[in-house]
Amino acid sequence: MSANSPDPQDDEDKAGHFQNYADYSRTLRTWLVAYGIGGPVLFVTNDKVADRIAKSGQSQDIVALFLFGVGLQVILSFVNKWAAWHLYRGAEDAEYQQTSQYKLWHAISKQSWLDLAIDFASLVVLGLASWRVLSVFLLASRAA
Repeated sequence: MSANSPDPQDDEDKAGHFQNYADYSRTLRTWLVAYGIGGPVLFVTNDKVADRIAKSGQSQDIVALFLFGVGLQVILSFVNKWAAWHLYRGAEDAEYQQTSQYKLWHAISKQSWLDLAIDFASLVVLGLASWRVLSVFLLASRAA
């Protein structure tokens, strides 16, 4: 095989690496959204937790942080979904591949930093929400 001829193994490796990335991405997004929704649900379903959070004066901020973390993931999913649709549409339509819409969404789909930045921001926001919840309980236990 010459140095310029494509290696079928490279295509298999590339597909395998992408599948691995897609699986981790999906898993992380599921965990982040579940965690971001789970916090506020815990406050609604557990009277003791809800009472402590409410008495802290931080309840709105805490719930907003949890939901903001979820919102970031929903926005990222929307962007990735829309990019994927345009790539799908252009996969067998060379004419569509020449449109500015296709080119824009193709360029966006190649920006891995966007996923990384939004995932990182979600982790920071959810971490801050969690820290505030823990602080409420730590301060309450010290006062008791």
